[in-house]
Amino acid sequence: MSSVIPEYYPVNGKTYSLFGKSDSTSGYYETIGMLADKILDLNPDPRYLIDYITKFSSKRKILTRSLEIKQSGNLLTDILNLIHPHLKKYTENTEEHLKTLPLSKFLDKRLATSREQYHLYMLEIELTNRLFVSEFIKADKKIALMPYCLQDFTIKCKSEKNGFDYQCRHCSAKCFQNHASTILKTHGIEPYIWMEGNMKQLAKYTIKERRSFGILGIACIPELTWGMRDCRKNNIPVVGIPLNANRCVRWFGEFFPNSIDLTELERLLIL
Repeated sequence: MSSVIPEYYPVNGKTYSLFGKSDSTSGYYETIGMLADKILDLNPDPRYLIDYITKFSSKRKILTRSLEIKQSGNLLTDILNLIHPHLKKYTENTEEHLKTLPLSKFLDKRLATSREQYHLYMLEIELTNRLFVSEFIKADKKIALMPYCLQDFTIKCKSEKNGFDYQCRHCSAKCFQNHASTILKTHGIEPYIWMEGNMKQLAKYTIKERRSFGILGIACIPELTWGMRDCRKNNIPVVGIPLNANRCVRWFGEFFPNSIDLTELERLLIL
């Protein structure tokens, strides 16, 4: 069943879509890879750049002002002016979403992510992958955390709790959890649908056994970015693939079908 690739078509999210105006996400991954190369030309240290982006990405007013300055020699301004023209087609819904977001919801930093923040998060995910992919692949124990919203909503999901958390039972050829799980297992990565698992407890147990531990995350861009930051704080090598759009109950009040770029997932794991 899992050999049949599910139908891959453009999906729109509440704030972003990696399809842009295309019927494929390959253009996004080519673009973010090209931009990361250019940013590394400005500063060749990916760890420094990740820390720098993390430091400033929460400062929304500074980001807005920095984007208005066209020439400054300031690294933040240079980064924003370089990436914004190329990434803005993937975040066209962001500003309309923020206009209609209730004031009370602005306390949720993920829901209140601005367009400039999205672009920095996209870059941060790419740089984090480059920094940690080799260490992740070499880890003794590797797990993947997938979101509930990748399942096939036309049938009743048959996933079951197995050890750390729920796992896909490959009950639908249309399910991206099914196909992602198959790819991950081929590369020695244990896939889980993250619903109840305690990641910190698992990491501590693995490290206690003196085994290296790595995590692959799949989530919408804000969730993935914050999750990768938590892993870095705990010295866990982490890589991630963003969902093609944000279409879950958190954003819309209900779930809509979603997808990831399975080719990009495979490419990440054979670097």
